[in-house]
Amino acid sequence: MEFVPETIENLVRQAFPETTVTSYRPLEGDSANLNYIVQLQNPSIEIVLRIYQRDTPQPQLGKEMHVLRIVMPETGVPTARVIHFDDSRTLIDQPYAVFNLLPGESLEKALPRMDEQDQEAIGYEMGRYLARLHSIPLENFGQFLVDDPLASTSEKNYTVARVMECLQVCEENGLLDKSAVVKLERFVRQTHALGRREACFVHGSYHERNITVQEGIAGFHVTGVFDFEHAQGWSPEWDMANLFGHVADRHPSLIRGFLDGYADTKSLPDNFWDRLEAYQQVVSICYVVRAYRAGDELLLKVHQAQLHRFLANTFGDR
Repeated sequence: MEFVPETIENLVRQAFPETTVTSYRPLEGDSANLNYIVQLQNPSIEIVLRIYQRDTPQPQLGKEMHVLRIVMPETGVPTARVIHFDDSRTLIDQPYAVFNLLPGESLEKALPRMDEQDQEAIGYEMGRYLARLHSIPLENFGQFLVDDPLASTSEKNYTVARVMECLQVCEENGLLDKSAVVKLERFVRQTHALGRREACFVHGSYHERNITVQEGIAGFHVTGVFDFEHAQGWSPEWDMANLFGHVADRHPSLIRGFLDGYADTKSLPDNFWDRLEAYQQVVSICYVVRAYRAGDELLLKVHQAQLHRFLANTFGDR
């Protein structure tokens, strides 16, 4: 749904009463919400206007506002600043928010122009920032600020519960065959890698589409981290497995820099690679369901193929 200029100006004026909208354009990205970059006069600035989907759950809205208001002060991670938020649905029948515009462009767009040194430097910054996010302790593994029936103080119990929930959806909708479902359940239940004692804050979707970078005289640097829709309490490897799945094969220099930056900020466990392998399967199981619900056939096939390769290597499946 597109919004007419008069509506956009009316929404923005709730934050800047005397302003005039001189131009606006859609913000690049694959967000389910509508995002506009809006150029204002009086004051002369560019801002982001986000119009949330009509059916966005209230707890999800509250979580994003909460995260954006505490993450920057606590960690120094560059995030968008909330200028105005309105979920009253009085001006339009949808919640909306106004944010400052983070400088630069998405890492996904910039990566083809980067050499290996640039990628390693950006990866290093990304590792340091993610380590800072993971330094925020949480009481439970699971969703925060909402009632999560799967939440637990045990990493193993929570992860198994999440996987079982997703595998049930996979089986009911024919996304994975019965044999694959049984073997994946067995793997997650029997792995000894899931013994982390304390949950931490995880971004939930930390990859090249949700990082902004800017090129300067000294090279590229990270200017922003955004899209905290899937933030929750879990383990660092959940975020890492997600990132590695997006860029490890195509951009190994970025991953090398990432691991150096992370380890320089926060230590990795001795069994890190075993834990990462376990979470790579957990990520793929969960993403099969996420892709199915979003109607993303390409993403669905990517994670189905990842699981089939894992089963072939682990159980000799063909």
